[in-house]
Amino acid sequence: MPSPVSGSIGTRIRIVQVAAGGGLVRVSHTLLLTDLGQVLSFGTAMYGQLGHGFSAGKTLQDEIRPKFVDALKPYRCTYISAGELHSAAVTEDGDLYTWGDGFCGQLGLGNKRPRVLPEQVTLGGLEDECVESVSCGYRHTLCVTEDGECFTFGLGHFGVLGRSYDPYQYSLVIDGEEVEGLLQEEVSQPDVGQFHAREDNEAGSAITDEMRAHLDLLGNLTLDDPSNQCYPVVVDVLEGINIVGTSAGHRHSMLLDDAGGIYTFGCGKNGKLGHGDEEKQEYPLKVLELRDKNIKISQISAGVDSSLALSTTGEVYSWGKATKGRIGHVGEDYEDILSPLKVNLPIKSASIDCAYMHSVIIGLDGSIYMCGEVGINGDDDGQIDESPPRQIANFNVWHRTPEAKEEVKREEWKKYGKYELKGRSKAMAEADKAWNA
Repeated sequence: MPSPVSGSIGTRIRIVQVAAGGGLVRVSHTLLLTDLGQVLSFGTAMYGQLGHGFSAGKTLQDEIRPKFVDALKPYRCTYISAGELHSAAVTEDGDLYTWGDGFCGQLGLGNKRPRVLPEQVTLGGLEDECVESVSCGYRHTLCVTEDGECFTFGLGHFGVLGRSYDPYQYSLVIDGEEVEGLLQEEVSQPDVGQFHAREDNEAGSAITDEMRAHLDLLGNLTLDDPSNQCYPVVVDVLEGINIVGTSAGHRHSMLLDDAGGIYTFGCGKNGKLGHGDEEKQEYPLKVLELRDKNIKISQISAGVDSSLALSTTGEVYSWGKATKGRIGHVGEDYEDILSPLKVNLPIKSASIDCAYMHSVIIGLDGSIYMCGEVGINGDDDGQIDESPPRQIANFNVWHRTPEAKEEVKREEWKKYGKYELKGRSKAMAEADKAWNA
């Protein structure tokens, strides 16, 4: 059941945004944004995704309680996002800061080096742009400017960048000679989902010979990479379209325009792009099913193999991998949903969030509905008994717990003749008692 996060935050701190990161590699972290623009983080720190820098002994210390990111205190932040192993924040001046794992260029800092402290993204002309929002995915990042342009950077193999890109360049030493080439021409990118114990592949080792070859190759890659995956580049095919929202998933991405239309691109497996098939899309393609029904969208959320969308009228639509009830649909007919399908809820909705094995929907009355479930280990992940979205009992997001207030005891002043002394009666009583003794 939900329980309040206590300790180290303060009783007068207002949290206005929460970003939960982590995922398939079994590490996780969380970012909090206060109403004063301060950022807190807690969770796993092994890749620097908390942004606290090194502790004593050059170690990265995990945090079990929210801790302020000191490097961002000089700035007032307005937006935060947490990816699997990296994090990002936008300041009120429109500057973008990233930190954490950068091995795939997802930090946008021009190389694949990690950062343990937040660093401003200035490459690709982003320094002269005013960033409004950012979304961190599995190994890529999307951000939107106030002009409605979308910039992308990071791992582009699945088509999640929505633009043309140069594959990673690498330098190998074979028999004492340096050999240069392109990563994708040497070894194809494996299905990273296979590294995790999937529900449909519980037995046997998930590591194949192709994966071992790929990992051997990655072990010889340099951290300096001049490819355009390592710095922000605008998605030029959307010129003339005003983008107002983004959501970076595991192997796909979603964009929202100011007219309520959705564009998706990346891996199409399980139908998570919503185009009626499982084809890969390397460039943004509008979801025509919603357009043809004149359904306007106000919020989007991309998960691992699924997608959610919230309409302007409070209806929730989902598509992609639907097993275990993770996106609100149950039954044998709802394993892979290739086009947007309305989720049956008893109330209009106000917010949505799509994750790995579950989704969360918030109703207009503050009630919370859970779709799917997360277990305690790889074998138990997923809801065992499929059921439609179910409401979390005795919990409402609009009902705020009263703040703890320090009780102050006040002593009243009493008058004795022409003198006014505080506590004189108590002092006189103690004196009488001592005299009688």
